[in-house]
Amino acid sequence: MNLFIHVVLYTFYLLLFLWLIFKWKFFEAENISSKHFAFFFLLKVAAGICLTLIYTYYYTDPSKSDIYRYFNDSKIISQVLFQDAHCWLKIMSGYGAYDADAFSYLVHTQYFSHTSADAATDNTFIIRLNVLLNYLSFSNIFINTLFFNFFCFIGLTGLFKSLVKYFSTTPLLLCIPVYLLPSVVFWSSGLLKESLLFTCLGLGIYFLNTFNTILPRIISLAFFSLLLFIKPVVFLCLIASTGIYLTFRLFLVKDASSTKRRIQAVVICFWFIAVFILTFKSSSLCEKIIDKRNEFTSLALQENAGSLIDAQILSSDCNSTISVLPTALINSILRPFIWEKNNAFQYLFAFENFAFIVLLLYLTIRYFRLPKKEKLLPAVFFLTFSLINYLVIGFTVPVMGAIVHYRVIASPFLLIGLLFFISLKKKISNR
Repeated sequence: MNLFIHVVLYTFYLLLFLWLIFKWKFFEAENISSKHFAFFFLLKVAAGICLTLIYTYYYTDPSKSDIYRYFNDSKIISQVLFQDAHCWLKIMSGYGAYDADAFSYLVHTQYFSHTSADAATDNTFIIRLNVLLNYLSFSNIFINTLFFNFFCFIGLTGLFKSLVKYFSTTPLLLCIPVYLLPSVVFWSSGLLKESLLFTCLGLGIYFLNTFNTILPRIISLAFFSLLLFIKPVVFLCLIASTGIYLTFRLFLVKDASSTKRRIQAVVICFWFIAVFILTFKSSSLCEKIIDKRNEFTSLALQENAGSLIDAQILSSDCNSTISVLPTALINSILRPFIWEKNNAFQYLFAFENFAFIVLLLYLTIRYFRLPKKEKLLPAVFFLTFSLINYLVIGFTVPVMGAIVHYRVIASPFLLIGLLFFISLKKKISNR
């Protein structure tokens, strides 16, 4: 009976989301039909089902699967509402969540009860979101995944709509990095942080670039701020790339009002102060980077991970950080190589990454053209954001399986940034 209810609910929500795609004006764009958007969404739905099935029947230990650790914790917290509503409010709000009465429920969770002092492993936001979705899905992981698919798809569409004006003659080309990169489709279609990262990044960029009034800018800031609760390191990468973008903008755009230029100058000053402080405390920063890398290495050795790249435990200093810089970029951007010994899934990702690199090189060599100022600025932002993410991943993650997963937040922005430097001679047909 539960299976029947879940199938009916899943079908209902799927049809509801498809109806919204065809009826909601948000899913309207020049030269892109609603059928295109519906196809891209169904592609994510299929990927979400595949990812969940793989983690259900192939990787059968739920204690080692992020999606099940998030989901199983959420089911425990969902039940608290019917046992002690006051404790449920404490847990969901975060105020008093670790009081003795509330923690008596949290002690049974695996991820939520993890100390929130380590921001890199604070997973409470995604678990809380699953808690709320459980009341709509009757605690079914496939229905929760469907909601994540739709949230992520809204964010990706917001990103697409904010950029399509730069690709008016080749909008379908922009669809490749936004909707069609296989690893991005796969890893952003489950109960994982990447789904929410694309949601917040896409909608933040959309509200910032599409509207000029105060309220949308506040909404944009709210979406960007949510990154702090999802994956703080991505938020820091966003701040760094924004500072570089504003610096370029200050010198390249001369027709902005004096007020805007003063605001930009102030923001840049704060950005340089932050960079100076980080540089001054570089030893502490290097220590955190290497400690995180060593943590990944120790866990991979403990779990006997077959995709561990480097089993060496490094000393926590800047010399160690500099020593891994060359391999950091190679590992995060180029690997896994197709000739390496991999499992079946990593072979697929290796071939995909090889095709991705070939595509980047072909487009750059064949169609490169320096863009105008209005295209150069967003290109700088997307390229720096992707490269900083690649660097962070390469520095901190010595496990190939994790790199393949984490870098999906960087690869589409790298291709988008490159597309600003591409000028196709022939217009791509939109039929």
